[in-house]
Amino acid sequence: MNWENVMPGLALPMRDLDRAVAASDPLDAARDAPRLPALNRAADIAGLTALAREWTSRAEGAVRDPVTAGAALRDLGFALASLERHGVDYRTLPGAEELLLKLGAVTEEVPRDSVYTYALRNPETAPRSFTELPEEELFIREVRTAGVALRPAVDALTEALPAAVHDPSLPGLLAEATAGFTVFAQSLLSVKRTITPRTFSYEMRPYFPPMTVGGQVLYAPGGAQMTPLLVDVALLRPEPGDPREEWYEGYLRENLPYLPAAYRDAADAARRHRPLLPRLVEEAGRHSPGTPAVVRTLTELRRLTQELLRFRLPHVQLAKANMAIRPDGSLGSGGYTTDSLDRLAELTLARHRLLTDACAAAGGGEER
Repeated sequence: MNWENVMPGLALPMRDLDRAVAASDPLDAARDAPRLPALNRAADIAGLTALAREWTSRAEGAVRDPVTAGAALRDLGFALASLERHGVDYRTLPGAEELLLKLGAVTEEVPRDSVYTYALRNPETAPRSFTELPEEELFIREVRTAGVALRPAVDALTEALPAAVHDPSLPGLLAEATAGFTVFAQSLLSVKRTITPRTFSYEMRPYFPPMTVGGQVLYAPGGAQMTPLLVDVALLRPEPGDPREEWYEGYLRENLPYLPAAYRDAADAARRHRPLLPRLVEEAGRHSPGTPAVVRTLTELRRLTQELLRFRLPHVQLAKANMAIRPDGSLGSGGYTTDSLDRLAELTLARHRLLTDACAAAGGGEER
C-alpha cells in the first residue's frame, strides 16, 4: 500500500468520528467476525491466524483516511488480541506490526485496539466480540453508553473552565456534566450487578493482553483510558505543591496517549486552567455568605462530585473483587493495580470534603 496517499487529518467532532468509524468496514470484517467467538472457544490458532492474515491483507487499498484506519484498527485488534490470548505473539504474522504502526499514524492514536475501538466504535448492527458470552455483549453496550454520555459532560466542563464562580452560566454547565456522569455511574453499576468477578477475570479479561508495538508495550482497553480521566483533569487534579501531584502527573503521562486526538487536545486545554473545584471554592470564599449565584454554583458542583463518588467507590470495590481472585501481582487491563484506584478515590474524597466545607461557609450546598 502507498501510505503517502492516505488522507490524514480528517477533523470530525468526536461523536461524529466514533459513529463514522462504527459504520465503516474497510476490511469487510463483518462477514467474518461472527466466526471469531467460536474460534476463540475452540482455541483454534490455525483458524485465528488465517482470519488475522486475511484481514491484514485486505488493508491494502482499503484504508483511505482516519475513519477507515480506525475501523481497521478495531477489527485487527479483535483478531490480534485473540491470537495473543492463546499464546501466539501477533508479531509472527508477517506485516501485522508494520500495519498497526501505519494505522496508528493515520488515526493519530495508539497503534492497537483501545476502549474506543472496543466499545464506542463497535457497530451495534454487526458487533465484534471475543466471546459468545451475554456478559461481554452487556459490557460492550454499557461501556458504549457510558462513553457517549460523557461526551457532553466533557464539553460542558471545558466550557466552564474560564468562568467565574458567580457566572450565571456555570450552574447549567455543571448540571449538564452531572447528567452525563449520572449515566456513566449507572452503567458501571449495571456491569457490577451483572458480570461476576470470575466471569470477567477468567472469561473476558484474558482477551485484553498488553501488546508490544514498535518496541513499546501498549496496554489493552481499560478504564484509565476513558473520558473520566478528562473529568478529573478539568475538575479535581492536584495542583503544584500538592504531594499527590507527582504521582498524578505520572498517571496522566501514561494514560493521556490512549485518548483520541480530540480528547488529548481537550486535556491540554484543561491543563492551561486551574482545576475547577479548588478554584471555584477559593473564589467562593471571597464572596459574602449566601450570595445566590455562588450558592447555586457550589450546589451544582457538589452534586457533580457526589456522582463522581457514586462511580468511583463502587469501581474500587469492583476492581478489588476481580483482583482478589487473580494470581498475586496481576494487573488490570490498563496495566494498573488497585492502588491507583485508591489514590483516585482519596483525591475525589478530599476534594469533596473541601467543597462540603465551602458549601457550609457559603450558606448553601444541598445536603444529600
